[in-house]
Amino acid sequence: MTHTKASTLSAFVLGGAVVIWAMQWLLTSLGEPAFVPPLTGGVGLALVGMIILALAWPIRALVKNRARAQPVDPLFATRVLLLAKASALAGAGVGGAALGALVFFVSRPVLSDTALWLSLASLAGALVLGTCGLVAERWCTLPPDDQGSSDEGQLEGEPS
Repeated sequence: MTHTKASTLSAFVLGGAVVIWAMQWLLTSLGEPAFVPPLTGGVGLALVGMIILALAWPIRALVKNRARAQPVDPLFATRVLLLAKASALAGAGVGGAALGALVFFVSRPVLSDTALWLSLASLAGALVLGTCGLVAERWCTLPPDDQGSSDEGQLEGEPS
């Protein structure tokens, strides 16, 4: 599995921003109230990010001390790694959505302080989730072997 690329994260941010901005525009043009993100959304995203770091911490400790530690449980490490990658992507998408809502609310003739602050809280929570996901993803990565084995690309029985 490869690390999450910046281009993928950028695509999720842009996609979330465009979809939410368009949804807000459509809602208000139809005479409906605009969607304002709840405060619990931003707080919940930040808490999930911290939980992911707590799950990845034991794997990091085992990976750093590979010589004298017990082996890493591969199923648990894989699950945490997939959760970390999904959290990075979800943080980027929700962060883009919060950014789209923020741009929408700032571009209105009458600025709602409540909507502005709640969008900022949602953006902050999404940034925490995405950052924690990326950090946990790096923590679950094994360092390259330094044993000088260059036989990886050769077939078995082939001379070196």
